[in-house]
Formats: sequence, C-alpha cells, structure tokens
Amino acid sequence: MLTGVSSFSVLGQETPNNQSSLISPETEIDYTPLQEDLQQKQWLEANETTTTLLLRAVNREAQGWIPQDEVKNIACWDLKIIDDLWKQYSGGRFGFSVQFPIFVETGNRPGRLVDTEAYDNFGTRIGWRNQDGWIQFKYSLDYSLEAPVGHLPNPRPEYQITGGRLNYTALTQRMVECGMAAYSDPRKPLIYQPR
Repeated sequence: MLTGVSSFSVLGQETPNNQSSLISPETEIDYTPLQEDLQQKQWLEANETTTTLLLRAVNREAQGWIPQDEVKNIACWDLKIIDDLWKQYSGGRFGFSVQFPIFVETGNRPGRLVDTEAYDNFGTRIGWRNQDGWIQFKYSLDYSLEAPVGHLPNPRPEYQITGGRLNYTALTQRMVECGMAAYSDPRKPLIYQPR
C-alpha cells in the first residue's frame, strides 16, 4: 500500500459495543435522546441534541461552545455513536464521516485550515453556505432529507463566526484519530507499507 498519496476513506464503522443501551462507556452520556430525535426524523431537534451532547462530552455545556484545543477531548466512542446514528436514520445522507470526503475533496486538510476559500467551497457543497456565498445560520439550514448530502449535523450555531472553521478542521482531525476516516497528506513522500 502506498501512503503519501492524496487519499481518504471512511472506515467501516463498527457499532460500539454498548449501543444497545446507547450509554457511552467513556463519558457515561446517554445518546438515547439523539436516537429518538433521529427516529422521528426531527432533524432540527437532532442537530441541537448533537450540539448539546458534544458540549456535555467535553464538559462545556455552561460555556455553550468548544474551543479548538478541546475538540481533541471528545471521546471516540461518543463521536462514533453520533456519526453512526446520523448515518443510520438518514439512510447514509448525514453524519460526520459523510462530510469528511467532501471536506477533503474541496481542498481541505484534517486538523489544519488550508485556506478560507477551500473551507468556503466545503460549506457551499454541503449547503452551509448558499450559492451566492451567504452564510446559512442554524435556523436557515435545510432540515429535511432533501438537503445536500453531508448537510447535517452542523455542530455550530453559525457557519464560521468565532472560530467555527478552526473547530471543524479540528473535528476532522479527531475523526482521523478515532479511526472514523483515513487521510494521507499528499505532500509527504510515498512510503511503501506492506499489507
């Protein structure tokens, strides 16, 4: 296998061992409310529940936001179950790992803001920005299955204000660290790795 080639993949998602109860073995957070919102196709409520659960996962509920350096503290089990639930109930249209390949295809790199234009292209592709380049805020997003692939979840109440770009790039790095997606940097030399 060659690495160093610009590539990415969404890895096979194994259901966390504790999914029957949906309680994280790492944080003890119960993800049943998210499952209930998604089962009922209440996409707006599910998006808000996702934000609340992510804040709870890093003990930032009181602050209402997660700084970039705290994103690395989101437990992998928690991030994976959120992603799995979104993919399951949206028929594979929504989820963080659904957003990941689009993020990379538009010129972005996990963990690093390459440039604002690449990030804006990502936002436009998944509908976080409209075709005129205007930012779509939380309540103007499309909370239906007709939304662009990867449109949800949007874990920020706004598209880019107060570090949203940096937080999202940190989240993509966390996805790689948690084994939800694979990425190799195209600028690194090719290295042969036997299977």
